[in-house]
Amino acid sequence: MEYENRSATREILDVCNQLQANFDPNKIDWTMDELYLKIFCDPNLNGNRLSFESFGEDMNWILSHGLISSNEGKLRLDEFAVNLLDKYFKDHREIIEK
Repeated sequence: MEYENRSATREILDVCNQLQANFDPNKIDWTMDELYLKIFCDPNLNGNRLSFESFGEDMNWILSHGLISSNEGKLRLDEFAVNLLDKYFKDHREIIEK
């Protein structure tokens, strides 16, 4: 799945940014549900929530592009992955700055 339109790419970048912001060196293996709850079920978000289905699609794209890996069915959000997410975000952030 390739995201060619700007809004889909922006969403991917937003998810990359959220994943970086929620890095926890004490817990690096997450289920999709756990990550979604950690990122999008914050009561302070006031409507800035992504649907679980969209989040799953974005995570599949992120996985398929090697920005994070999975380990025994869990998503691995370790320091290496955070660095890859940061690089991807920095390399493409002009999309959200326009």
